[in-house]
Amino acid sequence: MQQKILLFMFSIIALAMLVSSDCNKPPYVPDYKNIKGYVIGKETCNTDESKDYWLIDFTYGSGNPQVGDTLLFNGTTYTNVLKTMGLYTTLKTVGLKVSIDYKIISTNKITTTNCNVTNPDIYQLKELTILNQGEIR
Repeated sequence: MQQKILLFMFSIIALAMLVSSDCNKPPYVPDYKNIKGYVIGKETCNTDESKDYWLIDFTYGSGNPQVGDTLLFNGTTYTNVLKTMGLYTTLKTVGLKVSIDYKIISTNKITTTNCNVTNPDIYQLKELTILNQGEIR
């Protein structure tokens, strides 16, 4: 019985030491940012559509920074638009809400070049480089 009490006391002390050792660490700060938006469409530049940029309006929610540009697209004015390559196929749906982790947004607007379709639809917008992405439900 006395051994059980000592074992219990030792366990409590060990747990307290373990918990207190984490108290002096600063909180984890990720080295990326997150932004949420709506897929609004895509550029049409390549016969291989997987090489086209997708346009996303990042006005979803209240915590998004103003990092994009204003764009008149299909008769609607959007105010925080970026273009991106590498959007998952499952997210390439107009109107879909997406969440994207990123490190880099270009400082200058990107003009798509080397189009191989007649009358391409391209837009001068800043480019977002995706780290991680997913649908918001």
